[in-house]
Amino acid sequence: MKAKLVLATVLASALALVAVASASGAFVAIYRNALETTAQRSEILKVAGKECTRGGAQTSLQITVGKLTEECTYRTPVIGSDLEIAATGRIAAGTPPAVVKKSFLGMQLRVGGGNKLELRVFPSQKKVQLVKVTEEGIHYLAIKKNVKAVQPAEKPNVLRLRVISGAKEEAGTCKIGGFLGGEQVIEAADETCAEMDGEMTALSAGAPNNGSGLIATFQAIVVRTPVRF
Repeated sequence: MKAKLVLATVLASALALVAVASASGAFVAIYRNALETTAQRSEILKVAGKECTRGGAQTSLQITVGKLTEECTYRTPVIGSDLEIAATGRIAAGTPPAVVKKSFLGMQLRVGGGNKLELRVFPSQKKVQLVKVTEEGIHYLAIKKNVKAVQPAEKPNVLRLRVISGAKEEAGTCKIGGFLGGEQVIEAADETCAEMDGEMTALSAGAPNNGSGLIATFQAIVVRTPVRF
């Protein structure tokens, strides 16, 4: 019931924001969560991951990846197809050095039914990926290495993922953009994203093959929707 009330508030706020927004194709915030209190952190719920522990510090959500687990995913109350999700993440002290080297922080859209579109940022490798995951497996839509905007593991990275559906002759496709801070660092197009029926928005942390021992923290989640006229 609480999640439904949050979503109803989000949608009402979105309508008010759209009414006053300019016709510039901009995005407007429909959900914000500073993750500063237990109540705020309780809105973020586990979606996937065999062994995952959620906790909290004074101003952040902490995710710990457990044994035999590659990735832990936690969703916001917001659902929708064309959205943008952003949060500030970092790899926390206490993560084993071997895990730090391969760990990533993630933002996810269109999550559900075994599907997701995800921005993955690897702080120690200065690498960024856009991936599409379906029941058939993982498909790498784009990979960028030596990205200067990627901050080291102990520093905050402001991640942002955007997915927009194509129109007219591009109907059924979508454009996917990954940002760090205010800079777009990676982009891709997917010709079959209309087949993905998931609508959850989420954040994640993990490492290929096994992320056991990874501790990640997130702050200040924002979900935005495009303004269309």
